[in-house]
Amino acid sequence: MTEQQVRELVVSTARAWLGKNERDGSHREIIDLYNAHKPLARGYAVKYTDAWCATFVSAVAIKCGLSDIMPLECGCEAMISLYRSHAVSRWEEDESITPQPGDVVFYDWQDSGSGDDRGAADHVGIVSSVSGRVLKVIEGNFSNSVKERTLEVNGKYLRGFGLPAYYTKTDNKEDFDMDINEARKQLTSCADTGDTPSAWAKEAAEYCKRKGIFNGDGAGNFGWQQPITREAVACIIYRALEAAGALGNLSDV
Repeated sequence: MTEQQVRELVVSTARAWLGKNERDGSHREIIDLYNAHKPLARGYAVKYTDAWCATFVSAVAIKCGLSDIMPLECGCEAMISLYRSHAVSRWEEDESITPQPGDVVFYDWQDSGSGDDRGAADHVGIVSSVSGRVLKVIEGNFSNSVKERTLEVNGKYLRGFGLPAYYTKTDNKEDFDMDINEARKQLTSCADTGDTPSAWAKEAAEYCKRKGIFNGDGAGNFGWQQPITREAVACIIYRALEAAGALGNLSDV
């Protein structure tokens, strides 16, 4: 299975629940699936009367068998915390990026629309399609139902993104002994708040962020114009080959 196919699986699973709602009780199927998966996040069983947007995203992950890269939670802020600390999946603070289908989008309904929003997340959904600067997102608990929302890239109310490491689920993924946390530490050791890539490198930088080739410090810092160690370069090359599915084709590295 390719990364694209894994993303399509997530979107199609979310899409299959469109129309489930509180009025006729059909949303209970989603909550029951979440509650049946053990251990429960923070030991809490979601009630049918609770807000269930994060529960919906988690249920999609469970049904797809991707709970190892899509952190399970019934609360938005708690889910963000899990993305921040995850070994391979990651939190993207920069809400101006263009996500991909299958990425997880968080909202802050108190966002003023001015500057970078750092408020608390109120809602969450799964990106279902991207066309130019138009996003579509499938969300649970959208007016008490599963519905699809249309919005603009970098639009008002966007808080940030959870980026599951779908590339780890491809057929080309190879086992390796690298300490991923140490690699991340090296890649972000020279992070500098406010550091942004030059205009000519912005597209390439965003691509590397999406693919997990570069991982920031969880607060949107990447140290784009800072020095880099040779061991960090080695990690970058490895991740680039991994993202391209080329590791298995190298006989001697």
